[in-house]
Amino acid sequence: MRVMILALFVLAAMSTSRAVLAEEGAAAAAPVTSTVWVGGKGQKSMAKKLNETHVEMNAQGWRFVDLEVYTENGDMQGFFVTYVRDQARID
Repeated sequence: MRVMILALFVLAAMSTSRAVLAEEGAAAAAPVTSTVWVGGKGQKSMAKKLNETHVEMNAQGWRFVDLEVYTENGDMQGFFVTYVRDQARID
């Protein structure tokens, strides 16, 4: 009977440690996001800066996720651009 109870405790401990390791692995693999501001004067200038930022971020391993246009008093001021990459790629 004692052997059976001990075996149950060992099995419970093993499954608990596997769950903890799985959670740690998931946290380590969670993606990281970064939101950057791209502003400028005039639509052509902002479009050029947006393209340059996208090329730079892509070269660093970031992937585009979302873009929000920021306007103030009806005038476009710039963009909030969100990128994502894997945790393992952080320098």
